[in-house]
Amino acid sequence: MAKIQKKTKASTEIPNASMSDIAFLLLIFFMVSTVFVKEKGLDVVLPKAMEIEKIPRSHSATIYVDRSNTISIDDLAVEIPQIYGIMLKKKELDFNLIACFRTDKKTTYGYMADIMKQLRDADVLRVSFEAKLGS
Repeated sequence: MAKIQKKTKASTEIPNASMSDIAFLLLIFFMVSTVFVKEKGLDVVLPKAMEIEKIPRSHSATIYVDRSNTISIDDLAVEIPQIYGIMLKKKELDFNLIACFRTDKKTTYGYMADIMKQLRDADVLRVSFEAKLGS
């Protein structure tokens, strides 16, 4: 007659042979399912510039103005009186805020002056005008 041995202690090990497979599957899943947000803005034709300097995007708020005088701040459509409040909040969050204009070359100076007054009232004094490199 064969003797059957009893196990007195249950195994407490966690099998980790396939742990690397699971890690790579998760990595591939997140790489495939991640969506990158593309800046929408307004359709503007930028003026030409002789020289261009890069501005850090981490400290900037982009103000779009198209030829029909539609204003958008970081993909949010606004009117001129709303610019003061929005930029004041952004200035509180980031003291080194730069207002970057992407305006159509057909935008009128008077309209831009009204926007600049709102920025000045909100104490956003660092301003950049974006342009395309060319002659």
